[in-house]
Amino acid sequence: MVTRSLRFKKLVAASVLLPFASILCHAQESANADLDSCVVQEQTILTAKGAGLGVVAGLGAALFGKNKDDSIKKAAIGAAVGGAVGAAAGFATAYYTAIDTCYKKNPSWIPESKIERTKDYARVKKEIRYDPKRDGAKTLVSKIDMPATAKAGDKIDMASRFIAMTPDGSEANVAFERKLTVIEDGKETLLPFPGKVKEDRTVEPGENIETSRLPIPAEAKSGTQYRYEFAVSMAGKPASVAAQTVTVQ
Repeated sequence: MVTRSLRFKKLVAASVLLPFASILCHAQESANADLDSCVVQEQTILTAKGAGLGVVAGLGAALFGKNKDDSIKKAAIGAAVGGAVGAAAGFATAYYTAIDTCYKKNPSWIPESKIERTKDYARVKKEIRYDPKRDGAKTLVSKIDMPATAKAGDKIDMASRFIAMTPDGSEANVAFERKLTVIEDGKETLLPFPGKVKEDRTVEPGENIETSRLPIPAEAKSGTQYRYEFAVSMAGKPASVAAQTVTVQ
């Protein structure tokens, strides 16, 4: 009888929870679809602005052309150059700028990074020989785990492993800062990070892993590199920083 009763309760719970799980899943898919649509729209606007500037530049140069054909050629070249300039450091700048614009318009779309505790206070204290009186509040980013290579259009996880230690073993109030840089043809360009650039979080003392997700532009050229930089600080002390790079295949 107990077994049947338990099974019945589980079935009832499942029948109640499954619709909610379905609703949450659908909501997430809908939010992702809305973000994708917004990004495409913003990219189109950015590209149009760049092309427009190119046309103006081309027409300006065309005024000094010797003949009509010369003027038409210069205007066309100006439009082409404008389109390239509009993309700035390539499609990457337009893509991440579009995401940043969409997040500013819709703050609820900004993804929350995941934090998971991996080692407790006592274990980390022993491993790094932490001295509360000597070290005080201490943070340290040991490494960032992320793929070395990715394909255009991929979404990769970036797991940053860090420690946060407080003298009395209480929860740690830490400050995160994230940076993203594209390296293309030997040139480095700082990009808007697709998420929260700076934020304060309260974590359990010890070792934690913070995981963020990076979407790679579908138009990313093979050989393009993206460098992710993650920094953690606490109690006004200098930040501990680590960086890792992914290369588009």
